[in-house]
Amino acid sequence: MIKKSFLILAITLTACGRADDPTPHLVTLTPSLTQRATSPVTPSVSATDSPIDTATPSPTDLASPTDTAPPPPPSDTPPPPTPTVDPWPAALAAPGQSKIGIHVILNDDPRIMEFIRRVKPRVVKGLDNLDWLAEVKQASPQTITIGRFTENPFTSVLDSGNPAQYPNPADSARNFIDHYINNYRLYPGVDYWEGWNEPQWHTPAEWQWYAEFEASRACFMNDLGLKAAIGGFSAGTPEFSDMAFFVPGLQKAAPCNAIFTLHEYSSPTMQTGFNSGIPNAAHVDDAGSLTLRYRYWYEGHIKPRGFTIPLVISEAGIDSHVGPGCPLKEEGGQGWYACYKDWDAMNLGPEKWRVYLDQLIWYDNELRQDNYVIGFTIFTAGTSNVEAWRTFDINDMLVPMAHYMAGLP
Repeated sequence: MIKKSFLILAITLTACGRADDPTPHLVTLTPSLTQRATSPVTPSVSATDSPIDTATPSPTDLASPTDTAPPPPPSDTPPPPTPTVDPWPAALAAPGQSKIGIHVILNDDPRIMEFIRRVKPRVVKGLDNLDWLAEVKQASPQTITIGRFTENPFTSVLDSGNPAQYPNPADSARNFIDHYINNYRLYPGVDYWEGWNEPQWHTPAEWQWYAEFEASRACFMNDLGLKAAIGGFSAGTPEFSDMAFFVPGLQKAAPCNAIFTLHEYSSPTMQTGFNSGIPNAAHVDDAGSLTLRYRYWYEGHIKPRGFTIPLVISEAGIDSHVGPGCPLKEEGGQGWYACYKDWDAMNLGPEKWRVYLDQLIWYDNELRQDNYVIGFTIFTAGTSNVEAWRTFDINDMLVPMAHYMAGLP
């Protein structure tokens, strides 16, 4: 898929939907109370009752000389407030059963923090503008936060192609940390720091160098009281044979409190490629060539070595540049909006947000079966309607997602 490294210089906060999008602005319907009719009670009269011959006083007889009619209310008296319906579910006390989390480019919508306050997602990821993650930790201390800086000045270190000229991976890891250390200290709300985003290695020497680089970065950061998220691989990568070269790095990083992160996308649906094999790997039930590809790494490489490492799918969702794609999409679209016409052709349902949510729920149910998976972050909230990311926007889905997460047993 296309890299997501970018620099947002100025963003005008705008509405995230399009006028012609079917993505709803949702409200929660509060269940109605059962109404019971109450019959008026008619007093009974016995046969022995007889009327009393007394004069009935008139209203003027009952009124005192000082009684007067109440003055009319002032014409400018405001009407009583109309009760509002809370569209969100009641707040959870701690993260629930769901492993759904959110990826946020920019905290540009109050619904983002309200989602976090209400359902306490297991994991949240942010980019560049990371001061708001301190608020996340305050609202939900058990939420795991991941941060990444999109600028990486070290991507050309292996460009020579000659392994004899590669820099020492441990020295490169120190240089990488030194470059960012002041920024790491600025954002105490970040639990884990990602490094390289979607690296593309091609030779065994490159993979071995990167494995040692990431293991060194994790352990050096741990010595500094920081924690690393290592890997960062793009959807559909690595190949099974390449992963064998990276697993020793995972094994070295695990005792240094690191986690493993990678990305999983597919299209036209998230189930595309499920139960498909990958080259050179023994079949794994309920794994996939795109989504759930991580099961090949754990069953085929990690568990046989006798260790494990926590995993976060730090980007997940629909990307029409991954997998078969969405051939009916209009020009310019890449995210889940771009697959509307393909979903229509597949008769998946008229409400596109619900079609997508059903796919995310399927993925969530699968990840909940693997106890080494912390969670996944859906790409993406907080697009500020920037054209490159607009068709991935999930801001309008945050309320229904919250209801699903809060409703799990």
